[in-house]
Amino acid sequence: MKKIFLILTLAAAMLLSAATALAAAPSVMDNANLLSPDELIRVEQALEQCEREYNVRIGVVTAASIGDQKPGDFANALIDEAYNDGVNGNMVLLQVIDQRKWYISTDKKLKEVIVGNEGVEYMSKAFVPYLKKEDYAEAYIIYANKAGELLAYYEENGEGWTPDKEFPWLGVLGSLAFGALAAFIYRLGLLATMSNVRKQVEANVYLNKESFSLLATEDTYMYSTVSVVPLAKHNNNNNDADGSVTDSSSDGDHGGGGGDY
Repeated sequence: MKKIFLILTLAAAMLLSAATALAAAPSVMDNANLLSPDELIRVEQALEQCEREYNVRIGVVTAASIGDQKPGDFANALIDEAYNDGVNGNMVLLQVIDQRKWYISTDKKLKEVIVGNEGVEYMSKAFVPYLKKEDYAEAYIIYANKAGELLAYYEENGEGWTPDKEFPWLGVLGSLAFGALAAFIYRLGLLATMSNVRKQVEANVYLNKESFSLLATEDTYMYSTVSVVPLAKHNNNNNDADGSVTDSSSDGDHGGGGGDY
């Protein structure tokens, strides 16, 4: 009897521990306090809808600072330690305020869905402009929606989304060249049928001297105003802050990438 009671006690402790761990990793961990209560609810709803529909974990974590750690390494650790209970995969968006960095990390399963830099940039190029405007709630909601689109594509096609094939420039340029040549030949034909049009070498041939008489010419220079406007200085450290992936901590167990905002 005592043995059965001990087993039940251990089982209850394990369930309690699991529940505590799950509660410690909600869909949104706003440690930097970027969201208002209403915004937090909206973001959680968007993330949880995607999680329920595709049986995954899609997290957002904000941090005022992570010290000297790389955002990619920190985000990978979040996947390993906190966001790891999605049956079909796990993904987290980390935003580090003092570094002005974002990073999306995926586990091995969602690495097949979010393919390479292109998959990450499909999401990041949509939400990073909102991070730059400090419209954080909208940025996270767009992230959730774009993740849902990639998951839907994978569910429908059995493979991760990749950009379309290279645009057939040769065919397009050939068509344009053919059209320009045909137009040129047609124009020459029209000009050949116009008996009253002849090409002239000098412009004064077209001048009717009987109707025009130039008596005097004079140039008067009065004054000038010089206005100097300095060119705006560009922040070289922010040239890639358009959602492009510039950092990666991808390895055998993790996918993803990140950049500046």
